[in-house]
Amino acid sequence: MVKFAEFEGEGAHTGEYARIRVFDHYDWIIFEKDGKLFPLDINKVETRWATIFAHNGFVVFTIEHLLAAIYGLSLRGARITLEQGREIPLLDGSSLDFVSILARTIEKLDEEEKHWHIKEPIEINTEEGFIRATPSDKFEISYTIEFDHPLIGKQTFEYTYSEDSFVEELAPARTFVPLSAIEKLRKQGLAQKKDPDGVIVLTPTGLYDGIKLRFRDEFVRHKVLDLIGDLSFLQFKPMVSIEAYRAGHRLHIALAREIMTRGELR
Repeated sequence: MVKFAEFEGEGAHTGEYARIRVFDHYDWIIFEKDGKLFPLDINKVETRWATIFAHNGFVVFTIEHLLAAIYGLSLRGARITLEQGREIPLLDGSSLDFVSILARTIEKLDEEEKHWHIKEPIEINTEEGFIRATPSDKFEISYTIEFDHPLIGKQTFEYTYSEDSFVEELAPARTFVPLSAIEKLRKQGLAQKKDPDGVIVLTPTGLYDGIKLRFRDEFVRHKVLDLIGDLSFLQFKPMVSIEAYRAGHRLHIALAREIMTRGELR
């Protein structure tokens, strides 16, 4: 019997019902649709309030939470089959459900075979923020966000990677969006999900519809979770110290590209 994990539910951005199956795979991550295979490729990525993989007419939205689970658990690889829809199901808006099921389904690496190493700092800046990586003997992240909202303000989360810390400190952190931004996103063809389940929706003064936070700083923890998912394109962990300020998916992917271009895998 073939062992696989199955996930289903609405997609956050397409609003469509989505169903996927995740099988064990020996050579990192590959997507499958209608019998055609599409290996994960950092040169086939778009970032629009999510990480989108698009290749030769194939597209799958919001891959970062699933990829974070695979990468954060140090699984050896996965074949992700899109049975229905064009998006990874949002589930509860975090990586928690992916982690709990995939940890029992997909084979883990016995140990990390290789790591990425850089010889000098890498820094990428935008008008809004920056992301910087410096050589280190561990994989660690300092992430800062700033939002003009009474529940967020300025939040910083200091994180050192381990499988246990990923599961306990990052995987449960859910995605969030200001209520005022939803209509704008919908005009761009995003955020088409009809109900707010799986998203922390921020009203001007608090949380929408009785939502309760899992962590006081759940917002910045989710940004670190997104970063872990976006760095999954590296396959192996980088031995770097990352500092991010108001970064987001575009800078995350840009950093991953620079590590692959300027770094050494050994």
